[in-house]
Amino acid sequence: MTIANSEFQAHTERIERCVQRVSALEDEGARTTALELLQSLMDLHGAVVSRIVEVLDGSEAGRGSLAKLGSDPLVCGLLVLYGVHPVALETRVARAVENVAAQLRKHGGSAELIGLTDTVVRIKLQSSGHGCHSSPDALKATVEQAILEAAPEVVEVVVEGSPSSASGFVPLNLVQPVMNQPAIKKEKKYEESAA
Repeated sequence: MTIANSEFQAHTERIERCVQRVSALEDEGARTTALELLQSLMDLHGAVVSRIVEVLDGSEAGRGSLAKLGSDPLVCGLLVLYGVHPVALETRVARAVENVAAQLRKHGGSAELIGLTDTVVRIKLQSSGHGCHSSPDALKATVEQAILEAAPEVVEVVVEGSPSSASGFVPLNLVQPVMNQPAIKKEKKYEESAA
């Protein structure tokens, strides 16, 4: 699934680069025509995608096909782009968290959806730190990937409740001097050791 998601992102990034080049054209007529062409093409695609969703939603078999299409990251991105995804954002995010729960449990973690806006998802992540690939950062990456595949319109996933493995924690025994040894060792000067 990740391949399809990155494929959609690669296509949208290429389109964005082309739009930037068109916007930078010095010839105002060419720039205006190219941008109108792009908008017309987007409008046509949007109308067609909307019609496809409408037709598929008209029967039980069609709704099943639409559900499968909506869960594919490449198609999901297109449906979101045109505002016609058949499954609500909240439902897609909740399903993504549920779907990744078993994987998180295997690695000593759990995730809970605690908040959602149009572009930001808030997750409570807990990690026992036991097991392979169970660092808080690894669990966070797993949850983020699942959410972004299901809801590409999400801009940010805020994770609460689990410290980052790069939190700067230093064990106390590395900070305190060992008994009967000075905290700072004095370096011998070269002249003293040469004598």
